Amino acid sequence: MITIESLVEQGANVKLEVTPADLKMFAESIVQRTIMAQQEERDAAMKREAEETWLNTKQVRELLNVCEGTLNLWAKRGYLVPVKVGNKNMYAKSDVHRVQTGGKSESVTSYCKKKNG
Repeated sequence: MITIESLVEQGANVKLEVTPADLKMFAESIVQRTIMAQQEERDAAMKREAEETWLNTKQVRELLNVCEGTLNLWAKRGYLVPVKVGNKNMYAKSDVHRVQTGGKSESVTSYCKKKNG
């Protein structure tokens, strides 16, 4: 049996007469693929998070050569936001790497220009 989905995948250039049942089946297949894709994305995100390395405030200050006030400002502005673990701030190593490689947000960049300019 030829389905709408198989015609779409093949890139067929045809005119179709479609029944409501055909449309329903096609829509259900799209919904099912979307659900599966979202689940795979969620699983991948959970795996990345489980494999994430976390750094404490002292380690981050040393790596980035900044003071605690700068880290507090960055957290307030959403640039480098820590996760509270008990009473300690922990930073995702991937976020710290983003900062090291120049992934600055616009608000922090403009703040630095004002302060240094």
